[in-house]
Amino acid sequence: MENKKAKKNKESKFLDLKNMDKSTEAAVYYGFMPIETPQIDKEDKDNAKTLKDGEPIKIIGSNKEIENTAEEKSALLRTYFNTNLAIMPQPVLLTYNGFMGEVPEKNLGKHRKIGLEIIGSAKSISEAVIIKTALAILEDNDFTNLYVEINSLGDRESSARFLRELTAYFRKNINVMQAHCRQEFKKDPFLVFYCQNEKCCLIKDDAPKSIGCLSDESREHFKEVLEYLESLEIPYKINDCLVADRRFASGTIFEIKQKSENPKIPDLSLAVGFRSDLACKKMGFKKDVPMIGAKISFKCNQEKRQSPKIKKTSVFFIQLGDEAKHKSLKVIDILRKEDIYINHSLGRDKMGGQMATAERLKVPYILIMGKKEAMDNTIMIRDVATRAQETVRIDDLSAHLKKLVK
Repeated sequence: MENKKAKKNKESKFLDLKNMDKSTEAAVYYGFMPIETPQIDKEDKDNAKTLKDGEPIKIIGSNKEIENTAEEKSALLRTYFNTNLAIMPQPVLLTYNGFMGEVPEKNLGKHRKIGLEIIGSAKSISEAVIIKTALAILEDNDFTNLYVEINSLGDRESSARFLRELTAYFRKNINVMQAHCRQEFKKDPFLVFYCQNEKCCLIKDDAPKSIGCLSDESREHFKEVLEYLESLEIPYKINDCLVADRRFASGTIFEIKQKSENPKIPDLSLAVGFRSDLACKKMGFKKDVPMIGAKISFKCNQEKRQSPKIKKTSVFFIQLGDEAKHKSLKVIDILRKEDIYINHSLGRDKMGGQMATAERLKVPYILIMGKKEAMDNTIMIRDVATRAQETVRIDDLSAHLKKLVK
């Protein structure tokens, strides 16, 4: 095994923004840093084996092409702990091209596969950021009529309660199930949710719901996630049958789909994501680290996409309070569409931590949004050198910043 001290000295492999793929440009605006795709090795396979007490669920959602495995989570966590990512200001937001464990496709320009990961934050803003980023990537690639299906397994207590109630319910109805579903039930009760047989669908309709088993803390977290989606005007619906592999998944689960214009054709699944806050220790790492990831897969109609031109940021955005945090993603999106890149730390709440990051980056301008600004649809711009401050309307922010950061 590699020496621990040597591991600590490794640097994380961030990619140069100049060489970034156009399809992931939106991810950078929302704070994700491009990295080389983590590689699954023997250690990750061994870590995953500690979870397997039966056949694992790899499919989450309706897209069978997007598998989610424990080996992938182990590779991400190994990269996180063995490089300088763990000692960076938390959370860290990462994006990479291609799926781990797959041979790179020759027609990568036509079929895009993108990973997003937020490590180090258990806050509901993480779900909002990753969902909004995935939607922005898809919209930038000409997808419309998008919506989110979402559910929650909650924390360890919530998931255990749901499993007990679900197991008892399915046992009472075992004779009504198809033979295939009875075998799936023996492997894992969650697998029954993926059966499309008419009889089994009727059973599922009356089955216990995971959100009905959430602890007070998990229920509050899920409520906050939904409030973010509503404030961002993101269409969503709760899908009680959307579940994940309970051995390494927890909390929020979501799937992004494109609504089909033909009622006979199923809606197209383009991305899936879930939390895995309880995976670390189970796979042999020293401590649990909150994390949420998403995998995006789509066919790209545009074979040649112009390389993005993202300049080094000269602005840092600070948000204070729930009202400002809810509006922060809208501000970032407005500036992104005007090709204005700003740095931010949405996973932090306190002024001191955010200001320290701004000082470390040595930016000349700081945007500040508190409760009053959020209510008034304004934002404060502070000149770091002179300490001068002025307040501008959000609608005028893009034009104002373009004059400042010529």
